[in-house]
Amino acid sequence: MFPSPIAIVILSFLFLPLTLAAQTTEEKKLKDRQEKIELIMRLQDRRSLDNGKLISFISDVDSLVRERAVLAFGSIQDTSAIPLLLEALTDVDFKVQQSSAFAIGQTAGQLCITSLQAIQHSLVWSRLDHTRAADRMIEEIGKFGTEEALNDLVLRFGIGHPLLHTEAMMMSIARFAIRGIISNSAVRYLLQFIKPADKAPWQAVYALQRIGNHEETRHELEYIVLLKNHENPLVRMHLAILLGKIKDEKTSLEPLQKLAEFDRDSRVRINALKALSNLDLKTHGDVAGTFKRAFADRNTHVALAALWAFGNSGLKESDSSEAAKETFLLLRRIAENTENHYVWQMQGEAAVAIAKLVGAAALRYVVPTNWPQPLLQAQLLTAAAYTGGSEAVTILSGFLESRNPTLVRAALDGLQILSQRNPDDSALIQRTYEASLGALRAHDVSVVTTAAGILGDSLFRRSMSLDPLLETLSSLRLPDDIEAMQEIISTLGKIKDMRSVRDLQSFLRKSDRSVALAAVSALKSITGRDHLSDLPRSFEPLFTDFDFAYLRSLPDTVLVRMETIRGDIDIELYKNIAPFTVMSLLKLATQRGFYRGLTFHRVVPNFVVQGGDPRGDGWGGPGYSLRSEFSVFAFDEGAIGMASAGKDTEGSQFFVTHSPQPHLDGRYTMFGRVIAGMDVVDRLQVDDRLFDIKLVR
Repeated sequence: MFPSPIAIVILSFLFLPLTLAAQTTEEKKLKDRQEKIELIMRLQDRRSLDNGKLISFISDVDSLVRERAVLAFGSIQDTSAIPLLLEALTDVDFKVQQSSAFAIGQTAGQLCITSLQAIQHSLVWSRLDHTRAADRMIEEIGKFGTEEALNDLVLRFGIGHPLLHTEAMMMSIARFAIRGIISNSAVRYLLQFIKPADKAPWQAVYALQRIGNHEETRHELEYIVLLKNHENPLVRMHLAILLGKIKDEKTSLEPLQKLAEFDRDSRVRINALKALSNLDLKTHGDVAGTFKRAFADRNTHVALAALWAFGNSGLKESDSSEAAKETFLLLRRIAENTENHYVWQMQGEAAVAIAKLVGAAALRYVVPTNWPQPLLQAQLLTAAAYTGGSEAVTILSGFLESRNPTLVRAALDGLQILSQRNPDDSALIQRTYEASLGALRAHDVSVVTTAAGILGDSLFRRSMSLDPLLETLSSLRLPDDIEAMQEIISTLGKIKDMRSVRDLQSFLRKSDRSVALAAVSALKSITGRDHLSDLPRSFEPLFTDFDFAYLRSLPDTVLVRMETIRGDIDIELYKNIAPFTVMSLLKLATQRGFYRGLTFHRVVPNFVVQGGDPRGDGWGGPGYSLRSEFSVFAFDEGAIGMASAGKDTEGSQFFVTHSPQPHLDGRYTMFGRVIAGMDVVDRLQVDDRLFDIKLVR
């Protein structure tokens, strides 16, 4: 029997208060979560624990609040939180465990050796058994562990069947190797994964190439070269790097040549060409033909890599084969580019290559005159320096008074290169020193940074530079002059004059952490004492934008379109991973039209393309600095990251990766990923135009 309509109405009124109460409770819960997360974001940006408030969120009842709190410590990197982060490895929520492992990896390296040894022993032999984030924690140990921890990991997980946590172990060993920590047992652990060759995981080959030339690896070269036929291009890419580091011409030359000429993936060809330049090719003149054919590769990145590699090969036209003579002939033709058959990027690279290989005789091919492209002129100035000829001094000096800072920098760098090639030429050394000293007075951060770096070179390091350096340092301001401040402070540390100590101490409490850390390093070099304890507990940012209303208006994943001269690139931006970075880019793009018409000023084949600089030379920004927002996300192919001059110095410049770059993980802010148009990214060249960045949704 069904209730009557009147009964239904009565029941509805009876249950309405309960429904409203449930809605009110849920709304309150969501509001409470939002307020806590926004406070966490504030504290993370300010690098503040707020008298323990941030630490208290690690034990909050809300798992999302706990996750965001532990993740914040991956950027703040305060060692006082490590005990609680270790406990969070057993949190009921898996994401909290993952984020905690990441935060420990980011922070533990700052501990004293005794505390570090205790923590790594506890992790390897106890705590890994009680967390579902064991894979993440094993990889993170590679960021901070000692050689003892590396051997313990191999002992714990490298013996027995089946092997456990294999991918995490490979990446952990790679991260140890990046820090210069290597063990025979770790190499042997990796080598078991290259047999059979067609089943080898790319992470194992990546770790082996990070380790480089090792006796255990050399014993297995006959098996390692079989990886050249692996179906995964990442395996072949890292194989090429590994063979280039081992430098065994007998075993490696032929497979590298085949990878350089015939591999279907341009990134593999790039790596193979660079690896070939590491080998002793003096008795293998026919290899020049491999480079020559690569000069004409349809992929400009490959052609540029071939020109760079040939320039560093050490091959000589006089003592090589007919193939080498033909290659040198083509190289001259590209460097001269009299009929503009080649793009200027290739001309510039060819000019530097022939200058390195031929010396003074190449000067007539690289004279930087009558070229309207300043970036090409800068490369030609570099080429003139590499010729080593005395005439290059006059050429370089003629650009020291240029109005274009790119050319002034190139002239200064060129004089330094020329001096290094002629260290007994006292007149040249003095000329370079005086030019660098004068450049300290330039009103341009890039020129001042370059000059300060040269004055720190052992050829030009003099106590009489002290006063000009300190005078320039006192005139610089944050955030626009961060890199110049860092470089001058570094040079003061190299000069080691006690008169600079008081000035350097004043920078320990500068609001920029990277500048303060540079001062710590310089003071230790001068006084022999560690001044880390003199740093403040936290550094207040010069710029904050806590526009939470704007952030709330954005979806968790924001789609933007980057319109370039080569085509469109669709990108997802992740608000919850790097909220202030995403907000800054969107505001710059949509409210200021900041990116409209800028260029991609840096392209490194099979590494990154970089843009977002209003100056167009890598030295500009939006007029403020952002705080780094590190996360568990990896820099895989097509990852979008923020360029920086050190932690917490991000601005408007971004980069896109051509292939996975694990060494960037946890060191740069990753805030998005290419979802369409990766082929466009792979075609971008230096000075290509970025028309605009537009919000799609």
